[in-house]
Amino acid sequence: MKMILMSAALAGSIIWGSSAVQVNGIQSHSISEMAPLFDEEHAYETIHELSEVIGPRETGTEKEKEAASYISKRIQDEGLAVRFQPFHVKTYYSGSVMAGDHEYPIRSADKSAVENEERVEGEVLDGGYGLNLDEKEAKGKIAVLREGKISVSQKLKNAQAAGAKAVIIYNSKTKPLAIRPVKPKHIKVPAAGMKKEDGEALLKEKQAVIQFKNYRNRTSQNIIGTRKAQHTKHPDILYVTAHYDTVKDAPGADDNASGTSAVLEMIEQSKHLPKNKEIRFIFFGAEELWSAGSSYYVSTLTSDEIKHSRANFNADMIATDWKDASQMYITTPDGKKNASVNYAVNAAQRAQLKAPRLTQLGYSDHVSFYEAGIPSANWIWLSPDTQEPGPWYHTEKDNIAHISKERLNEAGQLLLSAVQEANMD
Repeated sequence: MKMILMSAALAGSIIWGSSAVQVNGIQSHSISEMAPLFDEEHAYETIHELSEVIGPRETGTEKEKEAASYISKRIQDEGLAVRFQPFHVKTYYSGSVMAGDHEYPIRSADKSAVENEERVEGEVLDGGYGLNLDEKEAKGKIAVLREGKISVSQKLKNAQAAGAKAVIIYNSKTKPLAIRPVKPKHIKVPAAGMKKEDGEALLKEKQAVIQFKNYRNRTSQNIIGTRKAQHTKHPDILYVTAHYDTVKDAPGADDNASGTSAVLEMIEQSKHLPKNKEIRFIFFGAEELWSAGSSYYVSTLTSDEIKHSRANFNADMIATDWKDASQMYITTPDGKKNASVNYAVNAAQRAQLKAPRLTQLGYSDHVSFYEAGIPSANWIWLSPDTQEPGPWYHTEKDNIAHISKERLNEAGQLLLSAVQEANMD
């Protein structure tokens, strides 16, 4: 759900929520000598190769495999051994809602709630934010809920307890909402997400039919390059990650050749860092299918690996040129600071870089690490007013023409500095 060698960085303020704290002593616009430099021109070339030469990289397609081979070669060229981790995506859920004369697409149904292709018909209930659903009103109906105020998981729990037949949650923004409960095993009611205008239109209808669809038996792969630590048998572990797949027909320049390019650049720069910690550079397949790649990878970690995991840095959509996406965000699933966020804050101060803003975002591959108890954060450019990523998100217009080298540089430099900060801790 993201460069000529950088010779200057913007000094700025560290911002949490709506408050800002000025970084003391930041006067110079030059990067601290201890901060490695991010090569945005080389990263831009990577984005071009993935989005324009290879093109759309939908899970399970030959183009996704071609991208995996390209990434693997790049890792090997930097002297790291590569491990492919194939995994099987049994089902992926999508579908639509029919109401009156209109058909509305839904983002994706949560796989724990819809095991088969399923048709759900019922009366539409305006459930508000899902705070207090009455069983007398909700039982047997399709509860249409607004995003916000409480978590998606709590909305689904409330609707389930009230006996709703299915749940549609529509976003407060124009993009479709991804429905991904933090603890999906506790949710059994069929659920799907919808974009704002579709949800508002659906509330004007009395009856609706939801057709859940699934796509079966797709195979994808994660690509893993590991820089080993020295002088320790049980090193602390850092994870620097991005997904390389796309939705159907989208070139995926920003989502997420941009993040992929940044992680590849960090592999090159990692040779200059002391080998204090083990750094795992991971490129996930099937992020667009409910973060299936990262979910599978994290499920294979041993308890000892999780114990020694210090932070996950995930780059997803870090180079859009959409003018309204003027704020670089670090996002966490709960909206709270953690070790990964703190490394970014310290890096911004130390390297005199413009600091990001912290906000809550419950989709992308950082969620898989969060659910395993590993401090994680996602890096993304969003509009500070709407927190939207841009009008070409998940469309054929997500191409190289809409990539900003300046934003790629700013995000990549800070991400690189944060990883360095964590490695030195």
